[in-house]
Amino acid sequence: MKVFKSINQFLIRYEFLVLMSLAAAMHLGERNFGIEGLSHIGTLFFLIAIVSFSMKKYINKKNDI
Repeated sequence: MKVFKSINQFLIRYEFLVLMSLAAAMHLGERNFGIEGLSHIGTLFFLIAIVSFSMKKYINKKNDI
């Protein structure tokens, strides 16, 4: 159980980097292995990373009020 808690804390702390790494891996995976559709999923992860990164400051500011 302690392992899951530490993994959860890591994902919360480095959410942007994890999502960007997944996006890059999906794009490289399609280019190197030829699996169709991975770049579309990578683009989705990229958009989620950008939106979550930009909304994190807004949500934290909103909770402080």
